[in-house]
Amino acid sequence: MSSYGIIAKTNGRNKVLDFRDGLVLAYPDDYAMIHGKGGKNHASTSVIKIAICDYSSGTGDKSTTLFANITPDVCEQIFEVCKRNVGTTVVDNQMLIFQEIRAANKKLLKTADMNFNILNNVLGVLERLEKAESVPALPVIAGALSKRLGKTKEKVMASADEPGLPPSMTMASHADFNHVQDRVHAQKTNSEGYAPLQRLNIFHTTYRKDGQLGNYPWTIKITNAYAKVRVQATGATTYDASTMRDVKEVFIQVSDADMFRMMSRVTSFIHAWEVAMGADLIRAGEAAREEVRKKFQAAKASDEEEAGEVAEAS
Repeated sequence: MSSYGIIAKTNGRNKVLDFRDGLVLAYPDDYAMIHGKGGKNHASTSVIKIAICDYSSGTGDKSTTLFANITPDVCEQIFEVCKRNVGTTVVDNQMLIFQEIRAANKKLLKTADMNFNILNNVLGVLERLEKAESVPALPVIAGALSKRLGKTKEKVMASADEPGLPPSMTMASHADFNHVQDRVHAQKTNSEGYAPLQRLNIFHTTYRKDGQLGNYPWTIKITNAYAKVRVQATGATTYDASTMRDVKEVFIQVSDADMFRMMSRVTSFIHAWEVAMGADLIRAGEAAREEVRKKFQAAKASDEEEAGEVAEAS
């Protein structure tokens, strides 16, 4: 796999992932966009190329390498998610919502304590009655029970000292992400109605299925295949997933640290490219725009002058 134009890369077990330069400068008329937007009358779409090589079955012809493209905007989105998965979040313990939660929990605990103590006291009185040689009068039983429950109420309702709280609490920063990108090359549909397609999945899953934090939460997967083309009522071109054939698929899992490192370099390269390559384009575009503006103003002034001369002659 060629290493030309690689911005950043990482190695997995028998796999390699890299991001490559595929940025394209806009045409002069589109100078304000800087990047090519694609289409018949515009420069080719400006992209960052993704390459995944899986050599788990061997190197050379035995390996599988697939490519996909993402726009600079998607690179920025991914990097934002990378930044949100770094460090810890510090939260003020005295926020109103936490005060309300603590107050509600305190009421629930008091109610639970009272119910538990009432049950214990009633059971205690019943146990003593069972062991008594003679059953005391009802007023005596009621008085003893009332005395016990009164003490229980005073104990439960007494204001207990609040445990000391730290000024803040910390929690790990996590943010998940899911990017799905389908491309159907309908113009290459064969006589059977099948067209080449590509699906790119980039997602971040903080927790594994067993509830544990994942060591490699990022997954990048590229799928190439052929499938029958479908045209929706809106005119959008899709494919019938049940007809997919000749499927080739590669994927790699990446740690938060590696993904942060790579996307930091990719976005830095994009910004540097925009400054270095866009400067001359923007200057030329602004000059051309100013020239058009001057011609328009001159034509407008000429029209006004002619209108004035006609008015004077009449």
